[in-house]
Amino acid sequence: MLKPLSWALLYMGLLPFSAHAASYDCTQTSTSAEIAVCANPGLNRLDEDLAVLYHALLNELPRRQATRLRENQRSWLIARNSCGADIRCLRARYQERISRLNEY
Repeated sequence: MLKPLSWALLYMGLLPFSAHAASYDCTQTSTSAEIAVCANPGLNRLDEDLAVLYHALLNELPRRQATRLRENQRSWLIARNSCGADIRCLRARYQERISRLNEY
């Protein structure tokens, strides 16, 4: 079930019709950063790319490194959420994180 804010954004055309980003259900967003990612096709693609890369790494890394990666991802999510709905900030955070993950 969509939250009232999500319904308003969907009605205004700010949420994609599918209402899904790669790493979470856009109908269940809880932060302004998540709403912004769902509403912006470019950020949505970055989110999808990051999610695919992150999950591939989790499956390939030894247990200790995978644990460290999960901890880093949690920290990254806090940093991402600190952007709020600032598209430039979010884009930069995603690009930085994807670059970091590609270094593994």
